[in-house]
Amino acid sequence: MEILPKTRVELRLRVHLGPHVVEDLTTPAQHATLPAPVLLAFAPLHRMALGVAAGVVYGGIMFLLTEILVLKGGYPLGPNLALFGEFFYGYTVSFTGGFVGLAWGFGIGFMLGWGFAVVHNLVIWVWLVIIRSQAEMEQYGDFLDHM
Repeated sequence: MEILPKTRVELRLRVHLGPHVVEDLTTPAQHATLPAPVLLAFAPLHRMALGVAAGVVYGGIMFLLTEILVLKGGYPLGPNLALFGEFFYGYTVSFTGGFVGLAWGFGIGFMLGWGFAVVHNLVIWVWLVIIRSQAEMEQYGDFLDHM
């Protein structure tokens, strides 16, 4: 009698989604019928899209805050917001400073969004690798018992 190791790991899971229960997903045909929420739970984030979205939001906030203070007027003109000039080269609380804030906000927001997507995708990948390793160990855990 010869025992050959399986060439593929089968991961069995049971997912509860309200009234729907998906059980024993072991064949590719069954994987194609997964509900959309399960597929979306493990979908990677698009780094460029999240970076651009966060950049537009942060840049827009910087621009709007600056221009609202400029239109509001008064003296002194936004002393708290003027502190951004210490961190963002060229930024002042003025009409042109709003565009400088837009550029700096977009750059900082892009880096934050892109970095978040990279870290999120890495964490999901490591988590799935651990699950797969545990499934392989469980599958081959009794290998020596059959010898």
